[in-house]
Amino acid sequence: MARKDDVTSELPGVPKRPGRPRTGKAMSGAERMAAHRAKLAAAGLETVTVTLDREVADALRAYVSRKSANSESVTLGQAAERILRDRLLRPR
Repeated sequence: MARKDDVTSELPGVPKRPGRPRTGKAMSGAERMAAHRAKLAAAGLETVTVTLDREVADALRAYVSRKSANSESVTLGQAAERILRDRLLRPR
């Protein structure tokens, strides 16, 4: 079934594609991620990939859902940062 646009005038011989027009400046996923990491680095932040045991990951998700249920919106990253700061950076 062909899509017909009754509002926009069409050039003869040029098919109109549905959707947003292409700009030619689109970045790949890797380019977008590199730009995101550069933006975080400029803000003084760093992204880190962490591997957790299933039990720890489940406990972290439960902690986040409990915090979110108490009208305090917390992401997994924020929760992990909060816990690590409490455990690793506290005075001994």
